[in-house]
Amino acid sequence: MSRTIRLATLFPSDLDLNGDQANLLVLLKRLEYRGVKAEIVELNDPSNLDFDLVFLGHGSMAAWAEIDKKHPDLVANVLSAQANGAFVFAVNSGYLKLAADFGIQRSTGTHRSEFVEVDGKVGYLNSNAEVDLLSYSGTALLTMLHGPVLVKNPELADSIIQDRGWADIST
Repeated sequence: MSRTIRLATLFPSDLDLNGDQANLLVLLKRLEYRGVKAEIVELNDPSNLDFDLVFLGHGSMAAWAEIDKKHPDLVANVLSAQANGAFVFAVNSGYLKLAADFGIQRSTGTHRSEFVEVDGKVGYLNSNAEVDLLSYSGTALLTMLHGPVLVKNPELADSIIQDRGWADIST
């Protein structure tokens, strides 16, 4: 593959509450190990999301309030990017921001703060949201597992790379 895989991260200084941005570094390095050119592009404006992957990390309520005020079309832009071929990857509050538009029902339950295992994947859960902790929705991965979930689960990173046709993982 001669083209560069472009990984967009939205509002990285605001949506990195638990080191979520490290997920993109994992993808970048795993692509580079396979000889695939890749780059991470930091965006604070979601109006042009012509990328191979769009990442939405976890942020505070205050950060989301500011983002929502300045960019009320954020979710529509992310969904449009997905419709145009981008893979969407969202962590915790990024997931919750997209849940309804992905047809995912959510409710509030008892707050949980613990290490969990979901379908053989491990991560840290710190939330009272009642949703699937790891959800695939078409060309999207939505997870409530905080932080660099791909560091803890490199096979998940490889499945994104393989499924998108960015590299052959078997070699």
